[in-house]
Amino acid sequence: MATQDPVIYVVADGEKARFLRLEGSQLRTIENFDIHKGSDAAKDVGSLKAAHTSPKEQLKTHFAKDLAAHINKAAQDSNVEGILLIAPAQSLHDIRESLDKQTSKKLFKSLTKDLTNTPDHELLKHLDRPETGWPELASV
Repeated sequence: MATQDPVIYVVADGEKARFLRLEGSQLRTIENFDIHKGSDAAKDVGSLKAAHTSPKEQLKTHFAKDLAAHINKAAQDSNVEGILLIAPAQSLHDIRESLDKQTSKKLFKSLTKDLTNTPDHELLKHLDRPETGWPELASV
């Protein structure tokens, strides 16, 4: 019986994100998130009061918080040993800032890249994943 890779791969930007798992030799999307579909960010942005930020920036920040909540929930699964987060710099910062302590402990790698439009079958080559798995997880 094949064992499931213990890593959740999160690819995000300020408006969309997806969770992926390694199946065989390829990453596959298991869940999608969009700022305009299924996120509380759009309806809550009107209540946010942040000086010197546009509504679009407020929306992206709120989306990052929503996404972090989903990551926190996924990290509670006992089969998840690690989380790899890939996002542009500002999104990466906003997401990491909203992760809880337990999830932050499972976050073993962050990449500052925008790969949200990269197809699943092309993602793995951007990650430099060793054939034997992530050595960082040995200490998690």
